[in-house]
Amino acid sequence: MNRYITIAALVSMTTCLYAQRKTTFFQVQILGKEHDPAPFQLSVDAYPFLFLSSGGGGSIGFEVNNWQVGLIGFSVVPPGYIKSTFFKNADNVKVSRNNAVEFFGNYFLRNDRKGLYGGILGGPEWFKMEDKLSGTRETILISYVVPKLGLRLFPFKKIFYADASFGWSFNISGTETRKLGLSSYNASKGGFIYFLQIGGRFNLRK
Repeated sequence: MNRYITIAALVSMTTCLYAQRKTTFFQVQILGKEHDPAPFQLSVDAYPFLFLSSGGGGSIGFEVNNWQVGLIGFSVVPPGYIKSTFFKNADNVKVSRNNAVEFFGNYFLRNDRKGLYGGILGGPEWFKMEDKLSGTRETILISYVVPKLGLRLFPFKKIFYADASFGWSFNISGTETRKLGLSSYNASKGGFIYFLQIGGRFNLRK
């Protein structure tokens, strides 16, 4: 009987220690409990893949406590997957350029603003459309809202970081059929989208 009590006590102690280690890891690495909070900062990001698509873009933001808020801007010749994500029945329509100005807000689990975060971005995007059959052109405006989840890592120094995130884009401007020259097309309701950016952040106050 004493042997079984001893085994039960050892199993209980091992389980408690394992759970404590997991709790400590979660609190320290995920929630950043033992890390100093970051000061009020300015962040500047670039989206490297946009520069590979005959365009460019980036963001600028302010960071305080667990929050990062700011503005995104870009101009790009959209690759095929962007057209197929945001437009339907558009085989005879070319999307020659996509411009955008959007606001964003991110909330980090850690108050040093590293690691996991949830966020939302949204605003107007302009698409330059061209009918392949007639050459008729138009520029349309569609507004989107994108809830997302992301991860920010500082692989080299405290200043520079890489940020990867994904989310679902919701079209809040409608999906009515549009006529353009000899063709017609629809904006989609939205779709899966991902982001990869590199940047740096700089103290505005110690």
